[in-house]
Amino acid sequence: MTLSRLPMCADQLNNLYENYSLLDIGCRTMALKPFLKKCSEYYGTDIMPAEGVIACNLEEGLPDFVDNSYDVVVALDVLEHLEHCHLVLDEMIRVARKAVIVSLPNMYYIQFRMKYLRGDLSGKYNFPEKAILDRHRWVLSYNAAVRFIDANTKGLNVSHHKVMPTRGRTKLISEPIEKMLATYNPDLFAYGSMHVIRLDET
Repeated sequence: MTLSRLPMCADQLNNLYENYSLLDIGCRTMALKPFLKKCSEYYGTDIMPAEGVIACNLEEGLPDFVDNSYDVVVALDVLEHLEHCHLVLDEMIRVARKAVIVSLPNMYYIQFRMKYLRGDLSGKYNFPEKAILDRHRWVLSYNAAVRFIDANTKGLNVSHHKVMPTRGRTKLISEPIEKMLATYNPDLFAYGSMHVIRLDET
């Protein structure tokens, strides 16, 4: 099983814009960058500096970035790591000119529920003996993610999308079934969520 959120995010952007600048916060290895066919300027931030990556502690927001400085700002499975997730979403909207894209995991997804029953939800929820940087702070569902985005984007044009797993040998059968089930119960059958916040359309 592989995830569709990277090409899904790129497809959203490449269908909307050409020659756009993009800030990818919490970019890690810049895995999104190769999918961006129409992006003219890509910038990444992460808590750990790396080549081509700007060091940034997102718990402090984006204080080094001025208003409306990038066409698009994205955070793919980042906000659930942050105590100050509301601040960071506000900051993303402040810094973006055209759009903000956020993806979030759905920890109510059926496979995560099965892992929890086996006592192995995810290493990012462990209670470690020593402090770690990479951990989740929130156990959220698909519908909780939608409510969070809607409550913090009042007056903006927002669309919500289900992130589904991409299957291998069983894709012709399993993918249509999973999409149908996710329509009726996204908390149980959607792997995650993607939210496109348009600032150039109200």
